[in-house]
Amino acid sequence: MKFCRSCKRLYDDPKARCDDCGKKLYTVTDINEPVRLCVIGGTERAMLTGMLRDADIPFVEENTHPQGVANELVTGYDVKLNNISVIVPYSAVPKAQQLLLGITTLRDENAAFTDSIRADIERYRAKESEDKPMSPAMRTTVRVLSAILFLLLLAIVVLGTDKIMELIKGLFGG
Repeated sequence: MKFCRSCKRLYDDPKARCDDCGKKLYTVTDINEPVRLCVIGGTERAMLTGMLRDADIPFVEENTHPQGVANELVTGYDVKLNNISVIVPYSAVPKAQQLLLGITTLRDENAAFTDSIRADIERYRAKESEDKPMSPAMRTTVRVLSAILFLLLLAIVVLGTDKIMELIKGLFGG
């Protein structure tokens, strides 16, 4: 799965550039990567953001037209409220898409490749949870270093305590 780091749009095809902004596409490598769920406005936006909050899905709203005031003057309608990108973590896309099904007026941008997204998420989670066993030589090395560090810490505590006691005795004339 690829995405655009600029506009956060997901792509399932082998494109090299984003259709929206023309920038280079990157492969999603982290399940927490922020990606665009949809562009939304008005009542649908209020419904979707409420549903995301209720489902405990973290999201961010970004204005798709940062020059909103200028567009508002030219077009006569409020683009700041009508063209909002809803950004969610990559791992939350399948669950958020289920919420989008409840809003029938929305077009789901990522519905075509939901299975691919789920497969990616499972693969990344499996990779993160792999426990690599420690070799016997490495385990012995860690134990020896731990013992040396413990003895060093113990020596520092004993010597530090002696110095503090000498300082206290010196303050009271002993």
